[in-house]
Amino acid sequence: MPLVAGEILANSEAFQNLTTLCDRFGSRFFATPEEKASAEYIAKKFHEYGLSNVQVEPYTSFGWRDGGLIELWSWKRESASLELLTPTKQQLPCLSLANAPSTPDEGIRAEIFNLESGSRPYLLEHQKEIKGKLVLDGNYSPPGAFLQDRDPVNLYRPTLYGYLAKFGAAGLIYTNRNYGGLAQTGAAGFGTIGEIPACGIARETSQFILRQLSKGPVMARLSVKNTYSPGARSYNVFADLPGKDHPEKVILIGAHYDGHDISPGAMDDAAGACVVLEVARALAKHVGSPKRTIRFCCFAAEEVGLNGSSGYVLNHAGDMKNVELMINADAAGISGKTGHGFMVCGTEELVTYLDKTLDDIGAFDRNKELPRVTQSIRPYSDHWPFYMSGVPTAHFRDVPPDPIDRLYSHTSADTVDKVDPKGMNDAAVILALASIRITSESNIPIRHTPIEKIVDILEKKEIAENLRIEKRWRRESPS
Repeated sequence: MPLVAGEILANSEAFQNLTTLCDRFGSRFFATPEEKASAEYIAKKFHEYGLSNVQVEPYTSFGWRDGGLIELWSWKRESASLELLTPTKQQLPCLSLANAPSTPDEGIRAEIFNLESGSRPYLLEHQKEIKGKLVLDGNYSPPGAFLQDRDPVNLYRPTLYGYLAKFGAAGLIYTNRNYGGLAQTGAAGFGTIGEIPACGIARETSQFILRQLSKGPVMARLSVKNTYSPGARSYNVFADLPGKDHPEKVILIGAHYDGHDISPGAMDDAAGACVVLEVARALAKHVGSPKRTIRFCCFAAEEVGLNGSSGYVLNHAGDMKNVELMINADAAGISGKTGHGFMVCGTEELVTYLDKTLDDIGAFDRNKELPRVTQSIRPYSDHWPFYMSGVPTAHFRDVPPDPIDRLYSHTSADTVDKVDPKGMNDAAVILALASIRITSESNIPIRHTPIEKIVDILEKKEIAENLRIEKRWRRESPS
């Protein structure tokens, strides 16, 4: 293990790979030539590092609906315009949310309705007022909210969007929770084109709108032009460090390599993908053959609906029973000021096991006041399709998250200068050492969860209801 840690600290290529992905290939956005080119670059690095079974694997579907496979749709941003008409006439800066549909050429003219809460009870209570309105969201988050965990009472953007579409809203105006003059994007529909137009605005822009609302009703026109079509093709990249004793058993370590099209996506998630690459490089050089196979995956198109990881699970459905653990490194290694830990999406046994793993490697780089391993069922990153297939999953991440991530992710400012090379190396060391410890086990004391039990858990926690509203409930299987 000391050789692996020393290799990363002395000879790391993580930041070099980050700058290449961002500077040469831009955002690596879904179904673009840059996505395919960056996938080939990652595969070239896997070959160079000495891994086997290197593949750039296409996928054209991302889930099931009514017993049939759902094909991928491409989406390209064109233009967005938000104009206040009354009580004052003002053109406001905005940008489309990813997968948002276009408006008619003349735009949509409607009154603005301001959400005072993002909770399900509030939305249900005000659904009649929402119908036919342009709904302004985000102003219920207090200044400084980016320093705190998300309030679980307020629904996440895709769930909110699903309710607004169900209630017949004319469109969504999504507000960045943070000050700084940056509009924020994100997926409207998960893997599919949404039902109502949606745009993102800066918090300062929302404050201007609120001041007008304080004087009385506000009318606005939203005009959005995007292009989209079925038949898209996208590419995951993976490679193996084969196991010598149990090659059929797999520990899968992955992160998505795409970003949103408005920036290079350095934090979210070129950093995580390059941490995975660095772990692969160091282990291939110094570990040789582990007891079980380690598969390193760089997933495409997470930002538009977990397309890449969903496509991977579809392509490898028969192999899921052999995946003993999936570790998702989304946005790992951004900051050199934080520690690193796991957020388990699964059983209490996995929490205990990973906590013991961190104890055993003796390389945890933060005070123990904060928990190193937590438990949360969060259906918004690439671990999710694996979890819904019964695979034990954990999200490896910076703990606590650096506020810089929430300030700039999904904005035009998600650039290379936001990522600390030390943070990437620190994350790679911890993840590499944990991987060695896990793969050296004769028997990993965690088991797959039956799908029926997962469904029961999600129903009890009301997560199933959110997924239904987002139109992705049980998307991972034909049942």
